[in-house]
Amino acid sequence: MVDKTKTLREAAVELLRAHGPKHYQALTEEILAKGLASSSSKTPAASLNAMIAVDIKRNGGKSEFVRLRPGVFGLRALHAAAATPDRTLEDLSPGADGTARIEPKQDDTEHRVRTPLFPTYAEVRHLLRVWPGRPKKQVTGLQATLAELRGTPQNTVDWTEPDQWIPERLKDADRELAHTIWTSSGKSVNPRHTYGHWLLVQKYELVQGDDSGVLRLTERGQDFLEHEGGDTEAFLDEQEGLAKLLALVADNGPTRAGGLLEEWTEYLTRHSAFGSDSTFRDTLRRRLNNLLDRGLIARKGTLYSINDAGLAYLQRVGTEEALGGDEQQQLWTLVKKQQTAVRESLRELLLDMDPFAFEHLVKRLLEEMDYQNVQVTTRSGDGGVDVVADIELGITSVREVVQAKRHKRTVQRKDLDALRGSLYRFNAVRGTIIATAPFSKGTAEAAFATGAAPITLIDGDKLIDLLIEHGIGVKKSKIEVLSVDADAFADLEPEA
Repeated sequence: MVDKTKTLREAAVELLRAHGPKHYQALTEEILAKGLASSSSKTPAASLNAMIAVDIKRNGGKSEFVRLRPGVFGLRALHAAAATPDRTLEDLSPGADGTARIEPKQDDTEHRVRTPLFPTYAEVRHLLRVWPGRPKKQVTGLQATLAELRGTPQNTVDWTEPDQWIPERLKDADRELAHTIWTSSGKSVNPRHTYGHWLLVQKYELVQGDDSGVLRLTERGQDFLEHEGGDTEAFLDEQEGLAKLLALVADNGPTRAGGLLEEWTEYLTRHSAFGSDSTFRDTLRRRLNNLLDRGLIARKGTLYSINDAGLAYLQRVGTEEALGGDEQQQLWTLVKKQQTAVRESLRELLLDMDPFAFEHLVKRLLEEMDYQNVQVTTRSGDGGVDVVADIELGITSVREVVQAKRHKRTVQRKDLDALRGSLYRFNAVRGTIIATAPFSKGTAEAAFATGAAPITLIDGDKLIDLLIEHGIGVKKSKIEVLSVDADAFADLEPEA
């Protein structure tokens, strides 16, 4: 039976006191399931989240609640210590009894995105298996040695070949540590490029030196190492802007990295000390690689989009700023389903097109992709060439021939050979096959055969990606989504 005398807030306090911190969504579900309170709201979780957020914003350190992690709340009286995982000695000041006390920062998030050269978490986890147990001076010593190593025009160094440069350029402890990093990772972590990894583990204290100067995993480092997608990983994602970037991909995808740059730059302007365009681009690229490596986003060609794993993770750990409220989360799920449906509809339309109309569709696509002098050939005697066009490659304009194949059967090697054999008839140096079907293994292997003219292969999935990217056959609609702004309510002051 539902207790109608209690509010959601009162029931939340009761559960948090009895069972400890919870995410506001799980907290709401348990309240309603146990009948501890009722709610007339259509989105009770969003309502409870807003109530708690307003209370914390308005009352600060006097609030009954404390935010522990993105979306996770506890009671200040029981869990306040856990709410400040990134405090340092500079945040401490003596209390009235002479002991240290934590002073609240004026703005915890003003400069939270701090790590350049941002690594993948898989590589960081590998290094957290190598660095602990070693003297800190050995790790920093290798970093210093690598920073000083430079090639010259007369003596260049190929840093992509650690098997070669480690024994040639390093000695003693530096050589041993670099060799261990390289070989124990299955030759996937290049020790030349681990400075960003070191910055990250130092900034967030995943390892610390003990009294003898030996590096040890901290509790946070152990959690990061053992729990992919766990609390520490979620904390790093929030601090370093990855939760926000994941939300931007959900909002804008499928999109090129450039399509995210404006909003990412605006976010970094507010939440970092970075200021140059090149840094904005580099931080975006590296964090996209991180999300891609973790399987939270997908990339087809140059287009990024969020996947089901990314949506689930974002809804679990994203901040209110990144998520934009429950309504935004529901919209992302609907949009993803709609994108899947649109892609299938496009595929059916392409297969139903008249072959000659399909060739004109290819012509339009090439024009949108900045090809020049695009022409559809005559229906007969084209030697397998359907479209010819010019494309600028650096300072040179080259002729390209295109074959448009609209059918379901796999494209075979003979089709590629026929197109390559027709290049001379159009004074072309390269070709492209654009098909609604996949390509056979032999066709893919022959596309860039040594000594032969290159043939680019665009299958049905890639073709649909390009049509969507260039707005051909699809319309993109902007939807205005309302979400609760807790700050607006918290900042209201009653008149005297």
